[in-house]
Amino acid sequence: MVEENELLDGAARVLAGDHSASMSHIAAGIGTSRATLSRRHATRESLLKAVAVRAIEVVDGCLTPADLPADADGPAFDAALEQLVTDLLPAVHLYGFTSRDATVLADPEFRAGIERQDQRALAFFEFGQRLGRLRADLPPYWIWYSLWGLLDAAAEGVRDGHLARRRAGHLVLTSFLSGTRASAA
Repeated sequence: MVEENELLDGAARVLAGDHSASMSHIAAGIGTSRATLSRRHATRESLLKAVAVRAIEVVDGCLTPADLPADADGPAFDAALEQLVTDLLPAVHLYGFTSRDATVLADPEFRAGIERQDQRALAFFEFGQRLGRLRADLPPYWIWYSLWGLLDAAAEGVRDGHLARRRAGHLVLTSFLSGTRASAA
């Protein structure tokens, strides 16, 4: 029997690649039967909501390194950034689902969760800019979107067998920093 979190993570992976996937397609994509999926989530809408709840919880946890104290220094920021990338990479399918699915985005509660996550990340990147660790000429939203774009590309590369999972975080971090690192850092 597939554990609930595994089922929801699998559904998010399928839905991140195909937002219109049917219950049958989702079940096949996670290696279970349509009947099993329907016993746990009677409707596609209830499955989408369960995936959204899981996504918000997981990404909230991944953002913990971004909650630095006000007196943190540059090396502390760098360590937190590396941890953030490491933590977010396995959750990219969940964020990809919640940030793009119309059903999720139409729900005020889920939208508020995504907005809260965005604000935590933006505050972290703005802090990195104030410390001189990130380029001040880039809007924080661009930095956040850039990170997710690289995480998404790495996840796709791993899924397609072109990148080794254990190297993906390093590739994301070095690519990200080459475009966002302040020249003095």
